[in-house]
Amino acid sequence: MRSILRSAFKRGLILFTALTGLLLAGCSNVVYKVTGDTMISFGEDKMIPYLLTTDDTRIGCVAGEALTPLMLSFGTVTEPPDDLAVLIHMVGGGCASQRATEIELDSARYTKERRVEEAQDARIRSKRWHGVAAQRYYKGYQALVRSMGDIGGECPQFPNEQAQLVWILGTAVSLQAVMADGMGGNTVGVPKDIAPKAERAATCLDTPRGNQRWWGLPKAIRAILWTVVPGLGPEGSDPWKEMDKAMKIGEHEGVRMSFALTALAAFNDSNIELTKDVIRQYAKSAERVAGSREYRLVDIMANDLIYAMSDKLWTDAVGHRTPVNKLGTFWDDKKEVIDVDVDIDDLF
Repeated sequence: MRSILRSAFKRGLILFTALTGLLLAGCSNVVYKVTGDTMISFGEDKMIPYLLTTDDTRIGCVAGEALTPLMLSFGTVTEPPDDLAVLIHMVGGGCASQRATEIELDSARYTKERRVEEAQDARIRSKRWHGVAAQRYYKGYQALVRSMGDIGGECPQFPNEQAQLVWILGTAVSLQAVMADGMGGNTVGVPKDIAPKAERAATCLDTPRGNQRWWGLPKAIRAILWTVVPGLGPEGSDPWKEMDKAMKIGEHEGVRMSFALTALAAFNDSNIELTKDVIRQYAKSAERVAGSREYRLVDIMANDLIYAMSDKLWTDAVGHRTPVNKLGTFWDDKKEVIDVDVDIDDLF
């Protein structure tokens, strides 16, 4: 009898242990899902709006790069946070682009000093960082497609303004993915057909209301792509006039990303005088019109891009970046002498 009871007890204990393990595993999955849903909801409802109001892109870079694995990992236990991923990868791509630009300035200085090996090494490092940027931007494009469907076809139904924001920023990220891959030597292999898709996607918000709400960015994206892809624009269209319209809208709304994209388009078109002119216009606009509080980060990212192009022009010409408080001026200006203040402490 005792042996029978002992055997029954053992079987009961084993069964109890197995059931407990299953229940605990199930509880863990429930906890993870609830946590994931909460964090993603927090990210989309609170983190994105807060991040867009910040004015320090360098802190944004550090925080964004550090938190990306954490935030996106919740997609393994609940619905993937694709809307959030569009913004995260946009910021991450911008961080990599900033590093690539800094190294390009080193390369320009090495070239002027005829330090051939250092210049070549800097160009290689710069291309690698452009490749990192392209990879991150491309992930942003892929997140947009997962969230709202493939771009370039029928326009989606936008349930709210947040969906419109994700769409237009994702469209801009798609354009940046193609351009960054080109600057990185096409090492990522971003499909080239994304460019015309982005142009068609931008038409969904290229309306008077859409451009006013989103700072002229839909119009700017389309016009820039007309300069990149021959024959893409409507017959008789003038992309530079359209970009000028977009800049005026962006200035009025306090988000000047259209200025940065126009300067970038002019620079890539080897039109240095137009690039300078857009930078001058941006500098005057920044003085007379305050940036948007709601979308401060986007305006600051535009400022970073403008400074990057100004620094490139200055460094190629005279060996150093834009002097302090001299954005919008250039070394060869005729109307006034550019007073470059040099702090003696900076020489040591």
